[in-house]
Formats: sequence, structure tokens, C-alpha cells
Amino acid sequence: MRGLELSRRYFAEVAAPSFRTSFPDIYARAAAGLVGNGSECFGFDDELSRDHDWGADFFIWLTEEDKDNIPALLCWKKALFEENPPAHIRTRSEYGAEIGILTIGDFYSSLIGYPEGPREIREWRLVPEENLALAVNGEVFMDNAGKFTAVRKRLLCHYPEDIRRKKLAASCMAMAQTGQYNLRRCHIRRDWVTYRAVLARFCDSASAAVFLLNRVFRPYYKWAYRKMTSLPLLGAEAASLLYSLAVTEGAPDELFCKNSPDVDALCALIAGELRRQGLSSSDDWFLAAHGEEIRAGISDPFLRSLPAQYD
Repeated sequence: MRGLELSRRYFAEVAAPSFRTSFPDIYARAAAGLVGNGSECFGFDDELSRDHDWGADFFIWLTEEDKDNIPALLCWKKALFEENPPAHIRTRSEYGAEIGILTIGDFYSSLIGYPEGPREIREWRLVPEENLALAVNGEVFMDNAGKFTAVRKRLLCHYPEDIRRKKLAASCMAMAQTGQYNLRRCHIRRDWVTYRAVLARFCDSASAAVFLLNRVFRPYYKWAYRKMTSLPLLGAEAASLLYSLAVTEGAPDELFCKNSPDVDALCALIAGELRRQGLSSSDDWFLAAHGEEIRAGISDPFLRSLPAQYD
């Protein structure tokens, strides 16, 4: 069983009834769930995940008016786990995330720096995308006042369109520079260390573009590929091509001939979806042309003034 399912069941069967009885007024305004750091919050935990920071647990998120009750609730939760231990008690490693009780604003601030999420263009640019992914993963088991979910729903709408366009333009420029231009030059120069670095950067930029085209925040590198495989737009196709690039074998001199068709196919996929979404009308095979057109369509003067390759 996955950690999220364990936590959901424990909260519903053990924690929620006790919480409602012990703190009825607070319960009426509280939210609870499992969101944030940890493979189980993405639903990607497996047997290997169980050696650390895994097991049944849950957050309780409070409104600001209930903040002073956190110490009492922490004591209640500790006693609850001691008296009713779950089948799989969550362990915590030295660097593992703490799952506790805090206000809604403090929770979001801890992940993305803003208690209600970023609102201005400048604020959105300051938050790492992987942290935005952490803020909207997992599951909310209950939200009696609806305040936690209100922030979550706004974040799930993804980036403001100008930010999305700026990031897509940068991804296109990076794919063009790496896969469509420098990969061949590294091959000609027999610079195999840089060749591998260029290919890795190309794959990372392609992955970033697929997430942006789906309007889904990309998790940090460990889970990005796995999450991408489930995305409805280009997810399966792009994942297959990236897998092929990752497992290509052969002598160094043979790599470019084997990699080139997959690189071209990935670029064609991205260009086709850009046209379908009305982000670019270019028929150019070179993604830099698409990147410049995407940048030109940005409304915000400052973002539009930045070079297309700047994220």
C-alpha cells in the first residue's frame, strides 16, 4: 500500500473522529491532508521508499485565529499516535520533512514563500517550479472552512500566461542550442564529455517544455520523468523518445547517428504543440524561431524585453 493511502485511512478512521471530539470548534475550521515533500505525496513511493521518511502521517492546517492552539494540538497528535499506532509508523531521517500542525499561511510560506501564493509577476519568478509542484501535490483529506483549498486551487491554475510563455521561450531556445546545434558540433570535435552534458541539457529542456505545455508544475529532477509519462499532452510520446536517448548504446562515434532522429522527433513534437496552442505559427524546424515568436507574444513589457533564452 502507498503512503498516501495509509495516511488517508488513518486520518479518516482514527484521527478525524478524535479531532472532532477533542477540539470541535477548531475542527470546524481546520483542514488536513498530506501535501509537500516526500515521494508518497506524488504517489511515487515504492518498497525502496520505505527505508526512511515513510509511513502514515498527516498535516493539520489551521486558520490564523487558531494559531495559539498549535501546542495543544501537537500534544493531542502525539498521544493519538502513541495510543493508536498505525500499522506503518512514519519514520523521519535527519533531512526528512517534518509533518506537523501549522497555519495555512505558514505552510504555503514554508514551501513557496507566500502565504496565499505568488500574485505579481516578480513573485512568480522567484519561486522555484519544483516548490510549486510540492504545494499542489498529495491530497487534502478534509477542508472544513475551504481556505486551504482556495489557495491550492489558485496555484493549480498554473503560471500566469506571460510567465508560461517566457519559460517556454527559454526551453525552446535551450533545446535549439543543445540538441539542434551543439550536439552535432560536439560529435564532430569528438568531445564526448561535453556531448553527454549537452544531451542531458537537451533532455531536461524538453521535459520542461512538456510540463509547460500541459500547464503542470514540474517536480524536482528525481520525479520529473515519471510524472511526465502521465501527462496528457505529449507525455507518453516524449517519455518514449527521452528513454531512447537515455539508453542508447554504442561506440562514441556512433552516438550522434543514433541520437539525432530522437532529438529531431522531440523537437517536432514540441513545435507541433506550440502551433496547436497558438503560441507559434512558425513552420521552421529550428526551435529558436519558435522561441522568439513566443517571446514576442508576451504582454508584460519587462518580460518581453528579456532575451528569449532567459528563463
